[in-house]
Amino acid sequence: MEENTNTTQDILSQVHDSTPDSLHPFLDYLLKNGKIISAAIAVIILIAAGVSGVKYMNQQKKLKAETDLGVILIKYSGAKQAEALTAFEKDAPAEMKPAVILATAKAWMDAGDYAKAETAWSAIAAEAKEMAPIAELGKAKCAMLSGKPADAVKILQALNNGGAEGYAPTINRMLGEAAETSGNIQVAVQAYQGLMVSNPNERMYLEGKIRELKAKL
Repeated sequence: MEENTNTTQDILSQVHDSTPDSLHPFLDYLLKNGKIISAAIAVIILIAAGVSGVKYMNQQKKLKAETDLGVILIKYSGAKQAEALTAFEKDAPAEMKPAVILATAKAWMDAGDYAKAETAWSAIAAEAKEMAPIAELGKAKCAMLSGKPADAVKILQALNNGGAEGYAPTINRMLGEAAETSGNIQVAVQAYQGLMVSNPNERMYLEGKIRELKAKL
């Protein structure tokens, strides 16, 4: 009899480790009192098996989604890739959506459709707030590539003023280029001066660039 009790306790201990936290108080009670009937054990094991089955199905679904995404990235390029990614994103696991939309934005940029790329960049910011600075950089790049450097300047200045920590060097480099292209020399000089602080190895080049721009004022 004692051997059967120990076996039961062992079974419950194992099940305890594989069930949701919400079931633990009930299992703890059963373990403590040792008053278990076979039907109760069967129900608990079935619940544990169901939880494990759901986890397995979710893992398989994620694995299939990752495989499908890889096929799209390898098989297609440009507009076809962007269209395939847009269709895939609708049913993709939530944790994969930011990466899928990011790939979509790049695909539209590779295809030269900067309007659709900008829409994708905006979707990234909406999907994952922490990626908002990257999305704004993407939108600024689209503006520059579509021949709208003045629009890029506005986007980058707003991003700079928003305190996007860790992105200052990239922002200043793009802002300097966009401002110079749009003829906004003063802003270009300020951007390159800011870049010089974070990139001392480029100091000589940037000083020469700044002198060249100041001569145009």
